[in-house]
Amino acid sequence: MTGHLILVPTPIGNLGDLTDRAKEALAEADLVACEDTRRTGGLLKHLGIDKPMLRFDDHAGAAAFERLGLELMSGRTVAYCSDAGMPGINDPGFEIARAARAAGARVTVLPGASAVLLAVVASGLPSHAFSFWGYLPNRSEPRRTMLKKLGAEEETVVVFETPHRIHETLSDLEALLPDREIALGRELTKLHETWYRGTPAQVKAQLGREDRGEMVLVLAGADAKRLVTESEATFEGALPAWAEAYLAAAREGGMTLREAVKPLAKHLGVSASEIYRLAAEL
Repeated sequence: MTGHLILVPTPIGNLGDLTDRAKEALAEADLVACEDTRRTGGLLKHLGIDKPMLRFDDHAGAAAFERLGLELMSGRTVAYCSDAGMPGINDPGFEIARAARAAGARVTVLPGASAVLLAVVASGLPSHAFSFWGYLPNRSEPRRTMLKKLGAEEETVVVFETPHRIHETLSDLEALLPDREIALGRELTKLHETWYRGTPAQVKAQLGREDRGEMVLVLAGADAKRLVTESEATFEGALPAWAEAYLAAAREGGMTLREAVKPLAKHLGVSASEIYRLAAEL
């Protein structure tokens, strides 16, 4: 008898963002695994759901994996929630999914809230290519080393940062990447959601001494100016490298060339037929 693991996204701030499918999955699960039983317990109480819970965080030991395996091999349904957002993004969701597959269980991922995707779209920075790097290091020197590395990335970069470290991080960015365009989101989806945009110095000035609320920091890629210029071009010659990479990935994912060029043409502001002609010549 095959068990079932359901990865359930939870709100990153606004409880209204919990989907009907997520509520249904939590209500029908035999067991709810989660990062923090107090936090998820509060959510279940809000929904009027009473379920046994299993703490499964970054420090989950053999006992947690054994309990999970036994539940799934018994044909039971387990729902897994991160503290907030999409399971598997900056939490142990991928570990529980791998364990479930190893036990022969079915794994379902529900769509839902994600601070990473929200931040990329809301930042106003190029979104056709981006990377996510989780939280920056706590200590100053490793953090500056990481920021130097991220500053060389060509795509838009997303990181999480804590309120009590954000001022140090902005000062590091001001010293290392003074002209880089960045966007800082605070309290995403909540009543006091706020965005600050500009250079590191400008964002630091806008933020002032504010040090409350979870924060998401988005950095323009090192190649952002070139990408914007190419996005506004007519492409009388050839497609830029990033556009070729997108088309190749889309084709590998099963899309036809005609299907793949439509969103690319819309993003670039040129006709689909022009993109198709250039792509067909590759």
